[in-house]
Amino acid sequence: MEPHRKENRLRRGRGPAGHRRIFAHRPRKHEAGITLIGFLVLAGLFGLVGFAVIKLVPMYMRNVTLATVLTDVRNEMNGKGATPGAIRSAINRRFDIEGIELPADNVKINQVRDGYQVRIQYEARAHYVSDIWLLVTFDKQVDIRR
Repeated sequence: MEPHRKENRLRRGRGPAGHRRIFAHRPRKHEAGITLIGFLVLAGLFGLVGFAVIKLVPMYMRNVTLATVLTDVRNEMNGKGATPGAIRSAINRRFDIEGIELPADNVKINQVRDGYQVRIQYEARAHYVSDIWLLVTFDKQVDIRR
């Protein structure tokens, strides 16, 4: 029998008083939805991911700020006879304005052929759950021409 005709098929049966009747066969509707256990599992997963996002956003925002500082220093000093002392002073001034505290050894200024390479490298950690930590590594560099 064709599948589209199965749901309209007639079947014979007995009514409440024992009389024969013909009933239209209707398939049961399938239940759609999520169980309580499924809901709790999904809520737990979304909670864990959401908690990680809450912990990571401040570290990411700090990374964006550091990238902006490096880009601004490059734009300010590029092609103007910059020296390592002037570059470090400009970076420290911007760190003070932005409220960034970073150890001096994380900012490296190396002389290259036609200028200087400024590189910031550091790791930021945030406690997540129990013995699990979230680690973000930042490594950004810009070249400043003399």
